[in-house]
Amino acid sequence: MAYYNRDNDKLKLNKLKYLNSGEYAKVRYNSDIIFKEYYHDSECRLTTEMFDILKNIDNSHFMKIYEIYSEMNTLELAQYILKQRPFIVDAYIAKYYPEEQINVLYESIDYLLDNFNELEILFKIFSYNGIVTDDVKRTNTVLNKNEIIIIDPDAFYTSKESQKDILIRNKKELLYLFKSILLDSAKKNENCKEWLLINTKFNSYLTDFEIEENTNITKELSKRLGYVKRPIDYFIK
Repeated sequence: MAYYNRDNDKLKLNKLKYLNSGEYAKVRYNSDIIFKEYYHDSECRLTTEMFDILKNIDNSHFMKIYEIYSEMNTLELAQYILKQRPFIVDAYIAKYYPEEQINVLYESIDYLLDNFNELEILFKIFSYNGIVTDDVKRTNTVLNKNEIIIIDPDAFYTSKESQKDILIRNKKELLYLFKSILLDSAKKNENCKEWLLINTKFNSYLTDFEIEENTNITKELSKRLGYVKRPIDYFIK
């Protein structure tokens, strides 16, 4: 068995190191790329159609996906070439983004709001392409000193819903990501009291607003955060 792309080119990779694994796939990497291999029984994987859309989205806050591959033996490859077998995405190669040690709660509030303003633009691009985002959370992002980057689009899907409904869905997902990132930062402090306080303030006021088609998530968050210098100053005061 070997991996082939849609042009029937066989994948050749130098030795990669183990990065992580999850419910649906395992990931290996080097300094430039990641190689993500889905488990054979995985139901959550990119489709060729989704890859073609995502590959054309050039945004520094979204992982650059280079190529998709299907695992086939010589018979299956021949069947694929003869159009007797569909191309099933079993793996893909994407850019590697190193994680930096950042606790968002203690970064400048501008870091958080500027990044979410850019992410909101990105999520609009997804919406205008008919993509509904899903499973967007802290563990599916990379944080560095300049950017928050979405790195796992495996659960994204296209929808025939109205653009209005897709926009609302994606704005809700963006708000969930905001909460996920800050709560994850609170957990890293190993301070249970602080985590409970932050969680309570999230649910009672900070994220408790109506989301409509034209709601600007970042603007709403900014109004509620006020003039604090760091996110932690809003929660612990």
